[in-house]
Amino acid sequence: MSKRPPIHIHDLIEDLAREDGSYAIAYALLQLAEQAKRAARAIDRLGLADAATPMGAIEVLSIELKRIADAMESRGS
Repeated sequence: MSKRPPIHIHDLIEDLAREDGSYAIAYALLQLAEQAKRAARAIDRLGLADAATPMGAIEVLSIELKRIADAMESRGS
């Protein structure tokens, strides 16, 4: 009996999806779940990046949202 190294579930599903398209949905769901975890981690660490406090981070975020909204408005006109 040969000893195979353990394979991560993401790698297994990715390999199966490449061979059989019916696994593509499972692979896509795993990718979405991973991105949701990354987004949650980023939101959790919002106050630890460039801002000194969580409120400072929210202020920076609101300034960026306003800048984006202004840019979108100017393109629409």
